[in-house]
Amino acid sequence: MEEQEIFRDHLATIDEKGKRKWIYARKPSGRLYNARSVLSVCYFLLFFSLPFVQIDGRPLFLFDIPNGRFTLFGAVFWPQDFFIFGLAMLAFILFIVLFTMAFGRIFCGWICPQTIFMEMLFRRIEYWIEGDAAQQKLLNRAPWIAPK
Repeated sequence: MEEQEIFRDHLATIDEKGKRKWIYARKPSGRLYNARSVLSVCYFLLFFSLPFVQIDGRPLFLFDIPNGRFTLFGAVFWPQDFFIFGLAMLAFILFIVLFTMAFGRIFCGWICPQTIFMEMLFRRIEYWIEGDAAQQKLLNRAPWIAPK
């Protein structure tokens, strides 16, 4: 039993000297990745256009905390309406929990804003600047010279 659980005695990303062992992400490719990229562009358009959408002359979302005015989907909520707002937020959180329990892998890989920004924006910038995993390893081993 003890031999099977020896992996718990050390971290996989730290060597014997206590130095960090870097993990390099491999550049993905394929049909599903291309579909995910197209879907990500749609999400970026949605994320960046939502603040400018207006309903009846009011923004779609506006949280004016100093004045105590909250606008959601064009409806204005004041501090005395907070219990309605609170119930709506509880229902929304419950929906997210149930949806994640049923479709968690799909949500995390294809819909989650954190994943969309990390993998489809920041990681692509990383590949553009440093190259794929093999090029990043070579770059990190190279001496500090002008091209690096």
